[in-house]
Amino acid sequence: MRWAAHRELRREELIAAVIAAVRARGAAADMDDVTEVSGIAKPVFYRYFADKADLYLAVGREVAERIVSEVVSAADVPGPPRVQLRAGMDAFLSWVERDPDLYRFVVQRPATASAAADYSAVVGKHVSRITADVLRAGGRDSGVAETWGFAIVGAVRAAADRWLEEPTISRDTLAAHLSDLLWSGARSAPRTGPAT
Repeated sequence: MRWAAHRELRREELIAAVIAAVRARGAAADMDDVTEVSGIAKPVFYRYFADKADLYLAVGREVAERIVSEVVSAADVPGPPRVQLRAGMDAFLSWVERDPDLYRFVVQRPATASAAADYSAVVGKHVSRITADVLRAGGRDSGVAETWGFAIVGAVRAAADRWLEEPTISRDTLAAHLSDLLWSGARSAPRTGPAT
């Protein structure tokens, strides 16, 4: 038990070392950058992670959980679901704007990494659950939630990527455009009960 807790703590420290290296060297940071910035030898990382892909997946999951937590917290505001959606969208874009290199790093999954546990999958599963809750609360069929959840992640990611490359509009305007698009989709879901 004590060894498991120590191992988990050490893994968290190593994930933090990768994040610090990415912030210092940019989204293209590799293991040489990580070891140089952190002062931690590569073999130490591989005592706790199977390989580079395993390490990068762990970083992606950690970042995804942080983003989801921030977005959910921001969306937990009084008001109608559309206001909550807009607040959550702005929180996500604010995070991307604040930490663009880390965002780019985690969305560029290594080819050898499992797609089931990467950044996009973690975020997609959370968004699917939130989408299901919103649809049910509105008396809509939640059967589309997973498809829409992952589609939302893909669409928002594509828009965020484009915006980072060429920020021709403000973050607030982008959040409004994306919220309008997503809200229109949610309103088109079939109702679960009789039509009114």
